[in-house]
Amino acid sequence: MAGLSFITLLAFDYRYAFNAIRSYYDIADEIILGLDADRISWTGHPFYIDLVQIQAFMQQLDRSGKMRIIEGDFHSLEKPMANETNERNELSRHCAPGNWVVQIDSDEVLRNAAEFKHWLLATNPPGAVSAAWISVFKQFGDQALVISTSEITPVATRLRGQYVNARWTKEPSTTSPLQLLHHSWGRTPDEIKQKLQNWGHARDLDIDAFYKMWDSITLKNYQQVRNFHPLDGPRWPGLAQMIIAQRETPKP
Repeated sequence: MAGLSFITLLAFDYRYAFNAIRSYYDIADEIILGLDADRISWTGHPFYIDLVQIQAFMQQLDRSGKMRIIEGDFHSLEKPMANETNERNELSRHCAPGNWVVQIDSDEVLRNAAEFKHWLLATNPPGAVSAAWISVFKQFGDQALVISTSEITPVATRLRGQYVNARWTKEPSTTSPLQLLHHSWGRTPDEIKQKLQNWGHARDLDIDAFYKMWDSITLKNYQQVRNFHPLDGPRWPGLAQMIIAQRETPKP
């Protein structure tokens, strides 16, 4: 029977990965953590990562010996998205033959991991598999503002080395029951600035304008925000309030 090989990429926001890995550890057969050997982001910015902290986390959690770090050159291509896609392709080639390759980003938490594994192995769908993204846009303690409509994002494939744009392949996709709580923008102001400068779409938007918009949103005025996706406005029609459980909140 096929197993589940999980991939999570480590970079400037590596601390978020601890909760991501905890959320899927029990259903994973192997876990590959990708890391640029020169500590340079997809956009060419140096970043700091505390390997001692990561190794301590692995020692504490990884009782079954599932986890390993793979380092490589993931920053030398001209475009940030090309670097991201290249890293995902390279890491997928290290996954055990026959396994599903499941890519979970450091800021994503699986809300129903056991259900997802049961569905994936019982259904064994052809092509790629997608999940529902519940994207946190801003967080105020346990109160969060989330994108009002769930997006669908690809997470799993049987292919190796055939990503064409981030996690997307050219395969037809089946939507799974998996729900991913995506702490994409639910971060501190400094973390938001860091993300905007380093993510795969860093050159596709007006960073300063997007940050000012994000910074201006409060629990009192969020209902006024409409059609605000930085690349395709209507894709994010509005915001809604949501309570975030403590176990789903990123911790250092």
